[in-house]
Amino acid sequence: MKDVFGQILLDAARGDEAVHTIEREDGLAGQYPGSQYLDPVENWVEAERDAISRARGRVLDIGCGAGRVAIYLQEMGHEVVGIDISRGAIEASHMRGFGQAYCMSAEELDFPKGTFDTVIMFGGNFGILGDEDKTVKLLRNLHKVTSDAAFILASSRDVTETDKPEHLAYHEMNRKRGRPVGQIRVRLSYKGESTEWFDIWFASPEEMAEISESAGWKLIDTYGPRNSFVGVLSKI
Repeated sequence: MKDVFGQILLDAARGDEAVHTIEREDGLAGQYPGSQYLDPVENWVEAERDAISRARGRVLDIGCGAGRVAIYLQEMGHEVVGIDISRGAIEASHMRGFGQAYCMSAEELDFPKGTFDTVIMFGGNFGILGDEDKTVKLLRNLHKVTSDAAFILASSRDVTETDKPEHLAYHEMNRKRGRPVGQIRVRLSYKGESTEWFDIWFASPEEMAEISESAGWKLIDTYGPRNSFVGVLSKI
């Protein structure tokens, strides 16, 4: 399968506009520049800008993309390892000066116990695996590969913080199908190629707290508004 996301990042890293389409399964679609995945810290959303100060020690960046967060942390003096399932993303990271980026699925973490002090899951990556069960498994695995006083900085959103009819209709469709309201099915299209449909799960602060506790983590703080927040998770 063609690495559509990776091609977007590679083109953006080369200075192209890399405008691509993100389409929801109900037909709602928008066009976005690839440069958003390379944004410097001053262009990050409020919650990420504020929460990044909590990073300490050795950092794991899950879904690192083209190194947006990792490169900033490197500049702040942190040792950072990034993983992404997209080979193009890894190549783009290397092009931009982030050498410790590796092609690895978040479902198959391959690190020794206690390796990391901070885990970053920005860009909505708390639900990067698409559903609650996979997220719980990921959190349990992160418990093993982090130090005793580790933090996870995880971004998500409460999708119910909207009054737009098209979003409310999608939420109702999810309820009727027995799916979580925040489980969104999308695909990316770029230069005539499209990804397969895939799910992203956006957990509310309450949902994040509940499932994190089941996996050995406690939500101790949040940054930003509910519709775009970062949760700080600490080991129980």
